[in-house]
Amino acid sequence: MNFILLLIVFGGVAFKMMAPADRARHLATALDVTRQVKATIAQPRPLYEAFKEAMRARSRHLVVTPALVMINAAVFGAMLVGVSAIADPNTLLGWGASLGTRTTNGEWWRLVTSVFVHVGPFQFIITMAVLSQLGAVLERFVGRIAFGAVYLSAGVFTGLIHLSSQPVAVTVSSAGAVFGLYGLLLATLTWQGFRQALHRRASKNAEPGTEEATDAGVTIPPTAIKRLGYGALLFLLWSAVNGLAGAAEVIGLAVGFGYGTVVARRASIRIPERREVGGVIAAAVVIAIACAVPLRNIADVTPEITRVVAIEERTATAYQTAFNAFKKGRLSAESLAQLAERKIVPELQAVDARLTALKNVPPEHQAVVTDAHEYLRLRSNAWRFRADVIRRTNAAQLRSPERAMDASWRIEAQTLFRSNQMAMGNAEGAERASLEAYQRVRQAAPSVAAAPADVR
Repeated sequence: MNFILLLIVFGGVAFKMMAPADRARHLATALDVTRQVKATIAQPRPLYEAFKEAMRARSRHLVVTPALVMINAAVFGAMLVGVSAIADPNTLLGWGASLGTRTTNGEWWRLVTSVFVHVGPFQFIITMAVLSQLGAVLERFVGRIAFGAVYLSAGVFTGLIHLSSQPVAVTVSSAGAVFGLYGLLLATLTWQGFRQALHRRASKNAEPGTEEATDAGVTIPPTAIKRLGYGALLFLLWSAVNGLAGAAEVIGLAVGFGYGTVVARRASIRIPERREVGGVIAAAVVIAIACAVPLRNIADVTPEITRVVAIEERTATAYQTAFNAFKKGRLSAESLAQLAERKIVPELQAVDARLTALKNVPPEHQAVVTDAHEYLRLRSNAWRFRADVIRRTNAAQLRSPERAMDASWRIEAQTLFRSNQMAMGNAEGAERASLEAYQRVRQAAPSVAAAPADVR
């Protein structure tokens, strides 16, 4: 991009420094070339016209392509009239985008619906333009069933890769579906080149009986390939700039190419039979299920992290209320100790058990789950230590100092004091460490609980 900008700048400076006559001559030449290119593009070419007639003879009307465009347009139009911004994660989820913690927990239909969701108007316009362009050729060339199957299959596999690599991101697969169509086109052109080479070799050798095997059939002419190439270049550049040309979309391309290696083998001679297409679809379904099984039940840690934050606030408030009652003489020391030991600690252990039961935690959330485990463990120990300190301190206060002048009593009292101080230090140290872990959990909780900001 920087090179292009520098080229434009230097070109503009050079053009400005030219003599007026040279500048006028170069400008006239550029305008003449532009008119010639425009005339060449607009000029009907016999080979291209023959190709279009052959395609119309195969299928007079397009069905799948207009249907796909209308479904995409209907979804996008509904998103436009909504109250939230189109790119808002909640809006995308509401209209069928994929999110690992929801898709893999019973909402597998999102792998299909995310194919028809777009993150913005430019993506929608460009995607629909290239879909229409590709559909006008491929739907008639490989048949309606194969064309529609490639579009949906590529989108589904793109979604599966998103689930694997970005389980907590809201993702759409519309770009991956179009990449799949380009994979189908690439396979079609590969088979076309192979058949043309075979046909030329057979014609050169003039061997009889090879017409059927070497007949080039209907071929996509260079003019059509160039137009499709321009669309592909525009789509690829836009997708790359906007982060929609990653590994997931490459898998969509590979899915389309895989379909094409089977269904496009004789597409230049005839539309693939339903049995061929059905076999490829069945294989794709089996592979998709095999890929989806390991991704089942991606854990949604939001409720558990919210519960961890809430239990600290609730238990701390309950203990403070009981401690105030203890200071006023309305609650015994043993009751206060039992509140910490028999009520608060079991609650913390129950929350920790729920965290332990989480399976398939996304990598993005493993750190906060680890911190939550650490907090609950340390906090339980801190409450046990505190209950012990309460009992020790109360026992020391209740003991009658009848032997206060006795040296052995003083040694015993000093030993007890040091023991109580050590117990209190253990309690305070455990509490301090647990609250440090709690602060990490609390700071991470908003980003975990909020709708994912990463949209692909």
